[in-house]
Amino acid sequence: IIAGLVVAGINGALAAVALRWGQHKGMQVFMVAIFGGMILRLMLVAVCSVLLLKLTPVDPKGYAASLVAAYLFFLVLEILYVMKKNADKAEK
Repeated sequence: IIAGLVVAGINGALAAVALRWGQHKGMQVFMVAIFGGMILRLMLVAVCSVLLLKLTPVDPKGYAASLVAAYLFFLVLEILYVMKKNADKAEK
């Protein structure tokens, strides 16, 4: 379970970095940062997951369940952050 939380946490941290970097760069750069970053982060999660499951005695069911739950949690936080920043921009 901890391994899934760590992988999802790293993914969430990378998402936060991409959001903060792209938010003041204009809409086109922001979209590239979000969608391009999403693809790269998804590939990173896949590679980490395969390596972790092949090279360690981590329980696949517990890992998958914690990874999915934490991934969804961080995704919700990412969406809420973007919505808040868009609302802040609309008020200005």
